[in-house]
Amino acid sequence: MNEVGTGVSPKSAQQKRSEETRAKLIRAAVDFIREQGASNFTTAKVAEAAGLTRGAIQYHFSSPKDLLREVVIEIVHFLSDQLDEADLSKLGKDVRLERIVDLYWDGYRSDKYVVFMELALQGRLDPEFRETIVEALSVLEKERDEQWLGLFVDYEQSDADILSWRSQLLIILRGLALKRMFTNDEEEDQEIFRNARASYIRDIQFRSSQTAAK
Repeated sequence: MNEVGTGVSPKSAQQKRSEETRAKLIRAAVDFIREQGASNFTTAKVAEAAGLTRGAIQYHFSSPKDLLREVVIEIVHFLSDQLDEADLSKLGKDVRLERIVDLYWDGYRSDKYVVFMELALQGRLDPEFRETIVEALSVLEKERDEQWLGLFVDYEQSDADILSWRSQLLIILRGLALKRMFTNDEEEDQEIFRNARASYIRDIQFRSSQTAAK
């Protein structure tokens, strides 16, 4: 029998509520780590922040590290979703490249990336948790590669070359993101980003033009 007036079966409604609860716990974990740090993370504190019981976490996640794994996946999806939502495929090459760099920087300077950095540092001291992070990221890496290649589908470079552009960009932005965590000088950080952005874009434009000229 469907729930009255909804056309949704009780089983479907229950599944929807379960998914919403799970998502709420992941968001609460992200917020908690952002505000209080990964070193203070406990499932009891996250459950309290979410307005739920610790049993809710135990129902949805096999262990605290399982919840943290989902936090990592949530953050990686957040960074990727920004590109999907921007609908960059309709833009010309130069404007598209500029938007890609800007969107990546928006993600890497966000509070969510600070959470990722916290967890990465924790993984350095906890080999088991580090392995959990590596496994989660390896599953997502193919999706991220496909997304990046799709953004440059009209370029003549090989897939390997185009993927190397992403690696180059990530090295730049991760370094800037780490600097921001310690200096907190927004004006200086933005100036450094603008210079790095211009240099990166010129480099990609030059390399793509060299290939096109052959």
